[in-house]
Amino acid sequence: MKNATLKNGLKIALVTGGMVALIPTVYGQGIGLQTLDRMLVPTPQKIERGEKVFAEQCATCHGDQGRGGAELAERNGAQGFVGTAVERSGLESIYSVVAHGYATENFEHTPFNNLFFQDQWAVSHYVHSLIDTPNPVPAELAERIRREAEFGVCDPEIRVGIADLVEPSGDEQLAKGEEVFAQQCASCHGAQGKGDGPAGGALNPPPRNFEAPPADWTNGTSALAVYNTLFAGISGTSMPAYGHLPEEELWALTHYVRESFIPAQNQEPATDEQVDEVCRSLSAPPRPDAIPVNDAMRFLAADASESRLIRLGQYGDPVLATDADAAAGQQIYGQTCASCHGSQGAGARNVGPYGAFPPFLYINVGRLVPASVGGTYQDVAARTIGGVHSTLPNMSPAASLSEQNWKDLQAYIAGFEGEGSDRVRTQQAIEDVTVPADGDATVAPAEGAPAEEAPATQP
Repeated sequence: MKNATLKNGLKIALVTGGMVALIPTVYGQGIGLQTLDRMLVPTPQKIERGEKVFAEQCATCHGDQGRGGAELAERNGAQGFVGTAVERSGLESIYSVVAHGYATENFEHTPFNNLFFQDQWAVSHYVHSLIDTPNPVPAELAERIRREAEFGVCDPEIRVGIADLVEPSGDEQLAKGEEVFAQQCASCHGAQGKGDGPAGGALNPPPRNFEAPPADWTNGTSALAVYNTLFAGISGTSMPAYGHLPEEELWALTHYVRESFIPAQNQEPATDEQVDEVCRSLSAPPRPDAIPVNDAMRFLAADASESRLIRLGQYGDPVLATDADAAAGQQIYGQTCASCHGSQGAGARNVGPYGAFPPFLYINVGRLVPASVGGTYQDVAARTIGGVHSTLPNMSPAASLSEQNWKDLQAYIAGFEGEGSDRVRTQQAIEDVTVPADGDATVAPAEGAPAEEAPATQP
């Protein structure tokens, strides 16, 4: 049963991107680096979600709110996290224990691979928040987690099964392959696989001569490449897909073609990379069951709120230019921004319509807060001009503002209420003065600011 399931899964994996040569951007069950970067950011939503997961999955061993003292802890050696030295206490270290487990001579932590990756990261953030002085995360572990996020994880047991399939199983399999070849392939490829079958003369491009060197093959000559070609066909040619055939026949045909017609020196091995790619696709967890629409909308709203916090945090603290004028910024805001963003940045719903023909586009404009103008005025200008403002026709005024306009506009928005109001800083006009040998002093400008002349004395 397991072998049959593996073969079924392999059919799907090969077509949906198991082969690097065909679809190199497949992540298997990897979540992608952009999502990983979001998972690494601690937010109130993650910690709140993680606390619930901890109460359901972890408290029976680690104690209520991670304080230890649970009945099961005495049996399995599990510890609490509050006021206790924890060896693997960095965020990624905790996640690795949760997702992949951890074992020593005296203790074994079961992997919680039944949890969605969002819950694995959420509970990791919650546990991390309970630890007073977390240890640094080993660089090797952090890099491994990034690789897993980008490419996925290969289950060793599944990999062994794939490795078995790419080798012929014996004479009976090859005999079956010969039978299938005569029925399905010889009319085009010829009885000896030279591409000279009676039905192949009118085809353009002509059928593959199996004696051709690997460079002439579209997908290569490895067992996985040949199987994938048989299952999916080759787009733009007369090579059809034979995915309707049973897996046993496809593998029999694969090995018969390779053993009978492809010269030994032209037979490419199934590379470790190819096997790993298929393995990662097959190791993906099952898709979750559908959830009610109301729950889905609630989750989307929560994710949107968390994404907003992460995005604002990436901008950094608002750093105002020393010559910025918030009063002038208020005038600019009223002329160019308030029609969409509303008074004091409250935002607006259903701004539009945009587009010449229905269905028209309407957008919801989010609230502006001081954190929205994080970074220098140059950063704010670049984000604004290059973002959604560049895609909508009546937002072009953003690109016509002067340097001073952006300084003033940032200063005005930095005075709004909301996130980041306690982090607003003013950029110093003079950060450092250097005195060359000739006695003339110059100013080392603040990052992103133009150089200015300065007095010859230290301010």
